[in-house]
Order: sequence, then C-alpha cells, then structure tokens
Amino acid sequence: MEKFIELNYMKDTISVLAGVKKDKVVLNLFKIIEYLGNPDINKQIFPEALKLYTEMCEELYKKEPSASLPNYMYDLILYDENIFSKMCAKNRVQDISLNISEAFKNDVRTIRLLATIGYDEIVAGLLKNNPLLENIKDNIPTYSGSYKHAGKKDIWEDYTGDFVRFYLKNGTGEFAKHYAYKVNNEGKLTPVLTPDTVRLSDLKYYEPQKQKANDNILSFLAGNKYNNVLMYGDRGTGKSSCVKALANEYAEVGLRIIQLEKDKLRYLGDLLSDLTENPLKFLIFIDDLTFSEDDENLNILKAVLEGSLTSQPSNVVIYATSNRKHIVKETFSAREGDEIHRQDTIDEMMSLSDRFGLMITYQMPSKEVFLEITRLLAKERGINEPFEQIAEGVEQFALARGFRSPRIAKQFLDLMYKQ
Repeated sequence: MEKFIELNYMKDTISVLAGVKKDKVVLNLFKIIEYLGNPDINKQIFPEALKLYTEMCEELYKKEPSASLPNYMYDLILYDENIFSKMCAKNRVQDISLNISEAFKNDVRTIRLLATIGYDEIVAGLLKNNPLLENIKDNIPTYSGSYKHAGKKDIWEDYTGDFVRFYLKNGTGEFAKHYAYKVNNEGKLTPVLTPDTVRLSDLKYYEPQKQKANDNILSFLAGNKYNNVLMYGDRGTGKSSCVKALANEYAEVGLRIIQLEKDKLRYLGDLLSDLTENPLKFLIFIDDLTFSEDDENLNILKAVLEGSLTSQPSNVVIYATSNRKHIVKETFSAREGDEIHRQDTIDEMMSLSDRFGLMITYQMPSKEVFLEITRLLAKERGINEPFEQIAEGVEQFALARGFRSPRIAKQFLDLMYKQ
C-alpha cells in the first residue's frame, strides 16, 4: 500500500503535462490509486475499484494493440499539447524557463512511475482484506508492462532531448499523430485514418508536371519563395494523385495535407488563422475546383489568394485541381449580356485562375503514350501476359469510355488482373 500512498500524492504534482490527466485510462488509474492508497480503506469500495480497473483495461485495449500501459503512457507524453511541447515545436527551446523544463522532467518521471504499476500489484491491492474476490481472480483482465522504446525502461526523464527532437520534427497534438486531414461540416479538422498511399513514382509520364509541382513544394518546405498552384486539364490524368503523392513524400519532414472541399471554403479564413502559429507546413488541397458566376465561394478564394488585408501564412500553400483552366463556368448570357462594360465582367470571371502563381497543365495522352503508361503499370505489377493482349484490351476499355487517361489504364488493370 505504501507505493500507492506515495503515487497518490505524486499524481497531484503533474503540471506541464496536466493534459494527460484528462485521459480516461489515466483518470481511472488515478481513482484506483486513490482507493488503494487510502490507509483507511474498507472492503466496501473494492467492487467500485474493480469496476474502474476493468474499464481502464477496456479503454487501454481499444487504443494500444499491445495492451501495454507503459507504451500507452509514453505516447500520451509525445502527443500532449503543452507549453513545453509547443515551444520545442517552434524551435524555441532556449526560451523555455528552467522552471518549466524541470517541471516537465518531473512530470515525465511521475508518469513513468505510474506506468510501471503492474497489474499484479493492482490485483493484489484489490484482493487484500477482501477474500471474496479470490474466486474471480482468474477473470480479472490483465495488461502488459512491455516497452517499445528500448533502453528507456527506467529513465524516461533522462531522455528529454528525445522528446524535444520529436516535437521539433512532428509538431504537437493531433498533428504529431496524423499527416492527412479533412475539414468537416463544422469547420473542424478531422484526421484521415487511411490516406491514399500513392507516391510520385507510381504516377507514370507527366514528368514535367510532377517536377514543377515537386520543385514548388521543396521551395515551400525550405522557406524560400513559392506559389499557390492550379493544376488543370483533362480528367483522370493524375492531378489529384500528384497532390496526394507530394503529401506522402514529405510527411516525414513536417508537411501536412488538409483537403478542403469547395462547399467548405467559408472556413478557409479561420483555418488559415489557426495554422499561422503552427511550426509545421501545410498543403491545403482543393480538388475539382469549379464555380458558377454567382457562387459566393468564388470571392472567398480570390481574397485569400490575393487582395485580402490579411496575407496568407508563410507555412501554408494551396494546391487546387480543376478540369477547367478558367475555373468559373462562363455562360453565353454573360458573354452576350447587356452591360456596357461586359468585358470587365468576363475579366472578373477569369481573374481567379490568374491569382495562382503557378499553373500546370495536364492533357489527355495520345494513344501511344496511353499504351506506354499501361505497359509501365503492368510491368510494375508483375503482369506477365504478352503486352499485345493487354494493349488490345485496354484500348477497347478506353474506347468504351470515350477517352484515354492513366486512370482508365489503372482501372483496366485493376479489373482484369487482380492480384
């Protein structure tokens, strides 16, 4: 019981990492420690303590595949948003006071001690002075005390430098866990748990287009001059895949991608404000961008790209795709309208495209290029059938759909040569 008495006091000293105390596993563990660390404990509270312990294991099983309490608690430290982690992520470690640094180190030590409580110790505490529970001992769930962080079993607090490097590279909170996000109907970011894993090497041909898009991202990541990008052209040519591939290529160096659907552009201003102080780099991806003349989202995007009083944050780049160069659907009535200065109206409609500093064109491939793309994809997949047969099949497949594109080639191979 002495260990639980000491930990019961220690848990109340956690300050910098106070956010950890809101976690359900930790909350239940704290309550169990309070029960088992009470010298005046009586057996009436044991059913409640057992219930809390079971709920703690249930939550742990949901979130930690290895059912390891130390691994779970260590990750809580990694992903907590606090003054220490935020300053580290901004590369301002030298500005953190000694008081905060020492408090962080002490918090880590306390959390490590909490994580080292073995299930056998808790079960022994539950059974003490309560022999009726002996009959269900074998039914009480267990958890693991294993460590995935080799060499740090006993001295997490001595590896503060590892935490600093993690925050600097990965940021804090949710952004340290995931690299792909969407904006939901309330304007909040939600992680994409299974993002498309496409890489630039998976995209065949269109090398000049990929190179321009890649060079711009590299300049952006390096803190040099860069442009917002409009990738326009025929459907199925790989525009969206190229953007997603860029996110996959550079997630490890701090690039995060946020997909913003056109009908949620009203949240763009707030999103940019929220990202301004974040140390990571963000690629905002707007797919299939097309507006009607009276679409209110048109002016929102134009203001962000150029002309707003508030400048676009230097850690944000926008990549948009469209099947149309001019984005705004121009009608005959607009072109033939009765305004005295109707050319001004037309120019206004075309001006959105011009506000992207870099425009990259994707055109439908010729038959020869289409077949070469198919050949490269088939080779990559290890398809051994003579290419003459593949070529005949994919050409018929494309003609039935009315156009040729890399997407059509991929769809054909997916359908006919399932791995």
